[in-house]
Amino acid sequence: MSVVLALAQTLTNLMIVPAGPGLPAGWKLNPMQGVDPPAFEVTRSHTLRVTAVAQGGTATYRLRPAIRPAPTQRQGTITWRWRAGTPLRGADLKRRAGDDSPIRVVIAFQDGRSIVYAWGNREGRGESFASWAGRNRMVVVLQRAEDADGSWHEERRDPFSDYRRLWNRAPKPIVSVGVSSDSDALKVRAAAEIGDLTWHAP
Repeated sequence: MSVVLALAQTLTNLMIVPAGPGLPAGWKLNPMQGVDPPAFEVTRSHTLRVTAVAQGGTATYRLRPAIRPAPTQRQGTITWRWRAGTPLRGADLKRRAGDDSPIRVVIAFQDGRSIVYAWGNREGRGESFASWAGRNRMVVVLQRAEDADGSWHEERRDPFSDYRRLWNRAPKPIVSVGVSSDSDALKVRAAAEIGDLTWHAP
């Protein structure tokens, strides 16, 4: 059992900070230009709840040290659980005018590239494409609007293999993990929750 535990690393401090409104110490808010930021709250279950009412922004947690790719072909994975209770049926992640999502997980790499694991609308589960913001930001859709019924969903991704597949080059170290939400395009309320962000070494 001790070997298994040594291979798993909690990525954020949500398990040790007190419950309450706002972002805890160690997190940085990256607001969207011209848009008010969403509301963040740490729950008693050590999850992060985010609510956006025609708002948008990303809460980022910097990893120290950075997570480096394994020298072998087999890479590690990141796992988390999340849920959304507000399906954004008018959203379209491929268009700037409709790029709303109740929740995203943003994995940032040392070279400035990022992979956004998104809760989408009508996009296919597992579909990936370049963000309207540019090819340095790639989107991978994991859930759809029809899945936003308040139930928990567990995810497991290999970001280094995703990096190699999306950009066709050797991956760089992971420097931060972020949680974002926005509903500024649709001008509606979006509510979601995430927890147990964990890195599993190969």
